[in-house]
Amino acid sequence: MPNTILYLSYYFEPDLGAGSFRNTALVRKVSELMKADDRILVLTTMPNRYANINQAALEHEIIGNLEIRRISVPRNSDSFLEQINSFLKYRKEVKKFTKGMKFDLVFASSSKLFTGYLAYRIASADKTKFYLDLRDIFAENLKELIPRFGIGHILSFFVKTFFERPCIKYATHLNLNSAGFINEFSYRDKETISFFPNGIDDFFIGHKQSATIQESPIVITYAGNIGEGQGLEKIIPPLAKKLGDKYLFKIIGSGSSVAKLQSEIDRLALKNVIIYPPVVRKELLKFYQNSHYLFLHLNDYKSFEKVIPSKVFEYAAFNIPILAGVAGFPAQFIQAEIKRNCFVFKPCDVDAIYTYLVTSHYDLAENTEFVEKFKRENITTELAKSILHYLK
Repeated sequence: MPNTILYLSYYFEPDLGAGSFRNTALVRKVSELMKADDRILVLTTMPNRYANINQAALEHEIIGNLEIRRISVPRNSDSFLEQINSFLKYRKEVKKFTKGMKFDLVFASSSKLFTGYLAYRIASADKTKFYLDLRDIFAENLKELIPRFGIGHILSFFVKTFFERPCIKYATHLNLNSAGFINEFSYRDKETISFFPNGIDDFFIGHKQSATIQESPIVITYAGNIGEGQGLEKIIPPLAKKLGDKYLFKIIGSGSSVAKLQSEIDRLALKNVIIYPPVVRKELLKFYQNSHYLFLHLNDYKSFEKVIPSKVFEYAAFNIPILAGVAGFPAQFIQAEIKRNCFVFKPCDVDAIYTYLVTSHYDLAENTEFVEKFKRENITTELAKSILHYLK
């Protein structure tokens, strides 16, 4: 009999972001490796990640054995309550559409824990196999994201006990985006835990710094989310102030902490920091090629010492030096895998990054081994095989 996979991912192309790119590539690979009469059903959302980018997409597509249904939800907002509202709309429509349907495997890619929990409820209702691709640990983040009066610890305990643990324990297989997460799940059999991280899209491979880039000002580029998790307002404004006008910071993105960052820029009367709204990848490529350094940063929270920022892979495709403000496992990963032309410093350590920039020799270097090892195609193929292993 033909097999059917239900695939849940909140973000999917043509929407932007690491989750969208990862899941679109994975779905295509699973579809390619499946038997011709097997079927994969993707339930996702219409593009909604960034309010300033309108990406056209079909609500319903059928491509061979692949069916994609996109659910309309309110466009993403910096408001936590509005994000909850958007997810509840997605949850309602997914439950409505899957009612009465039978699947051989339920798959979920979850940086938003509740996407994974939704998939768990669908799978467990029919005692179906469940494959969870976990890209973040939501419960751990709550402790530091909501520090007042111990509310974060209470919420973390509640989420971990009633949502995360049942989901993780039921999963037939658990894939982790970062090997730094593994100690969190000691209650699981490690033989059914894998580590397939984010990879490097072919789109970014083969590009280098522009040969026509001007020597001055020295351009430091950050691209991605601007939220509590990045803590950019703690590092970029004071660093830009200290470096002066010989350096120019270009920040491309959006998120819940944009106002905090802009407030610090205004308070210090900085002219060498520019915030751009999110852009499509073709435009992002131009920003990267016209940069002297590529910058990434995670806030100085313990919970972020276990993740691997997706930007590590994207940045390393270029021959441009990387400035990485990370600690714990991501610092170890970068130093072990990229090895050269990358400066790792403790989050929020302005003095360390300042000293490096003004005293170190500037050089360009290609990360050939890293690129070959972490090509999206290679990682996606192995992850797809791991998923299909659980079909009859």
